[in-house]
Amino acid sequence: MSALTQGFELEGLQVSPLTGEVSGPGGIAHLEPKVMAVLVLMAEHPGVVMVREDLVTRLWGPVVVTDDALTRCFYELRRHLSQAGGGERYRDLIETLPKRGYRLRAAVKPRTVRPIEAPSDVPAPPAVRRSRPWIAIAAAAVLAAIGVAIYVSRSPQIAELPSGATAVHSIVVLPFLDMSAEKDQGYFADGMAEEILNRLAQSRDLRVIARTSSFALRDKTLDVPQIAARLNVGYVLEGSVRRSGERVRVTAQLIDASTNAHVWSETYDRNLGDALAVQDSIAAAVAAALDASLAGSKALAAPPKAAAYERYLHARFFYNRRGPGDLELMAQYLEEAVAIDPGFAKAWAELAGAYFLLGYENPDAQAAWFSKRGRAALKAVELDPGLATAHLRLAQHYWQTGDPARGDAHWHKAVELDSNDMLLLSMRAGDALSNGDLEQAVQLQRQAVARDPLSAVAHNNLGFYLAATGHYEEALAELHMRYELNPAKEPEHDAEIARVLVLLERFDEASTIIAGMPEGEYRDFALALLYQAPGRKAESETALRRLSSRRSVNSVFLLLEAYAQRGMNDRAFELLHNFRGTIGTDSVNDFAQRNDLRQLLHASPFMRRLSSDSRWDELISELDS
Repeated sequence: MSALTQGFELEGLQVSPLTGEVSGPGGIAHLEPKVMAVLVLMAEHPGVVMVREDLVTRLWGPVVVTDDALTRCFYELRRHLSQAGGGERYRDLIETLPKRGYRLRAAVKPRTVRPIEAPSDVPAPPAVRRSRPWIAIAAAAVLAAIGVAIYVSRSPQIAELPSGATAVHSIVVLPFLDMSAEKDQGYFADGMAEEILNRLAQSRDLRVIARTSSFALRDKTLDVPQIAARLNVGYVLEGSVRRSGERVRVTAQLIDASTNAHVWSETYDRNLGDALAVQDSIAAAVAAALDASLAGSKALAAPPKAAAYERYLHARFFYNRRGPGDLELMAQYLEEAVAIDPGFAKAWAELAGAYFLLGYENPDAQAAWFSKRGRAALKAVELDPGLATAHLRLAQHYWQTGDPARGDAHWHKAVELDSNDMLLLSMRAGDALSNGDLEQAVQLQRQAVARDPLSAVAHNNLGFYLAATGHYEEALAELHMRYELNPAKEPEHDAEIARVLVLLERFDEASTIIAGMPEGEYRDFALALLYQAPGRKAESETALRRLSSRRSVNSVFLLLEAYAQRGMNDRAFELLHNFRGTIGTDSVNDFAQRNDLRQLLHASPFMRRLSSDSRWDELISELDS
């Protein structure tokens, strides 16, 4: 993370990248995330000419953008600096050098902010090494922060609907508009829409589009019928929030996409403390209009205090944005929420999730973060035994601290309470894969794609599961859809596409993919798979030798597949034996690596070639014990 991310001073202006604010004599200016990213990048290099091409690469990576995108960012940046500074002279802090780039003409002074400290007095499991990202699919679904680029010219293939749902009983909740005078309540409007979405998603009578896909259409110039067609839904719920002090006006309207007619609408004028009740009222009214039941979901018996709830919504905003430092801010706001209202179970459950993610982001302090995660999850379950996310977080804690039986009990309770939860749905698919139920994994992941059709992660995971069941052409389509939704190139995803192409014996196409991959273990793995491609045997052998010399856990899994593909059973089982000897040295790694290995054995068509060997059943039995 940049040292400036926590904030800095610029010619008398106070810049807060984490909140997107620049304050000064003229007031507070709110910058869009990309505009703030431009300012931070320039502030990291004061007095240096930043070339346009370099700026575009740093800010957008491999995504293709026009020059107008960068020009607009600098226009908005100058406008906001002038607004916050209260004078035109602040526009001149950014100098344009024609045909070259831009230069910041100002001194920059970093601001130090005290980070959240993890406790050191509570014993916890030792640190965990990162597992193979394209095998640990359930973990990827939890941890991934994907910036989705939407191409509205093509609709993704919509998978089959969950049992009991039809196109008529399907709905998307769009992000609510912030109609407040200062336009500073975006987090509050987003939180209202997300909570309504989550309440509706608990109904077994509805297919509710997940947040990733519904919020991806924010600011798109699409009308209701176009949105409905894009997401394959029958109804659209849209709304707005206007807040003034402690008063909130919420307007919501349900639209029949087939006729573009209003089915229901209502306006609520309430105190801030009644916001949760408004969400429940809207969800109940929408369900009634669609003749759907919300049975199994319950309103909170004691709504949280208004100040605690507002901090909870702030935390959700930072969780979903997931920029540099946002996880720390998420935890900070949730800690404030439970300090204000210690009985706020949902905030405790979210806090457990924040600590879980911070543990993975900070391996050196992982034991302390995971210990805090366990305490927060226990508190959430104690306060609300009917909260599915609380049981999920507690299940993760027990799994990773050597108590799988208790972990399984809380996992099954979470599924019983809310089987439609998107995170649980993705994890159930990964669990089915770990247990060798490949068809169930595909079925569950198809449901996830139907619920979240614009999610790159959902399509990527479905592609992986389809490859495991031998549906290679369909798998390839889903893996390519991942890149259409998120063009950022990653070597592990390229390797997965190359792997499927090799299984289809389309070696020329695989070679084209591999040629664009950077040097490293994934490229070596993909090259090693070209063993049977005409004229590539020697290059494949060289890549295999390089791969065998690597020492990461990731490379062990890749090497196992390469050995199995070639029929090198003895080498594969020897490597498996040596690797199994490292499992059990600590409870966190034991759980993660055992699960990764189970998924690899069941999901890889190459690894399953070992199943006729007498050593296979013994291996599976050991992992199941």
